[in-house]
Amino acid sequence: MPHGYEYRLAESDRRTMKEELRAVLRELAANRDIATYTQVASRLTTARIHPGSYIFSHLLREVCGEELAAGNGMLCALVVSKSKGIPGAGYFTGTAGEGRETADLVALWQQDVQAVFELWSKR
Repeated sequence: MPHGYEYRLAESDRRTMKEELRAVLRELAANRDIATYTQVASRLTTARIHPGSYIFSHLLREVCGEELAAGNGMLCALVVSKSKGIPGAGYFTGTAGEGRETADLVALWQQDVQAVFELWSKR
């Protein structure tokens, strides 16, 4: 395990980190910007978590699902892999892929990004 990273969170820290993550995603949307998993994880201050960790992906999935349900768009589309430039597999097999054709992953992702940018440009 890399030194200094948290792999378990107290419930209070988990809630705080979800709100930090939510704020980062909303800021990305408002600025019509995209960031890597590493860049997003580095902006969380409650605990230092590895961007490839289960806890980070779980928090991201929870926040994105909540934001989508609240009508704020697929905000996790704005978080991408540094090496591939698109979200990881979890994005496409999770909420983003539910009930949607995923044969062209890049097109699906691009639609989600544009929809988020359009939605947030009206706020």
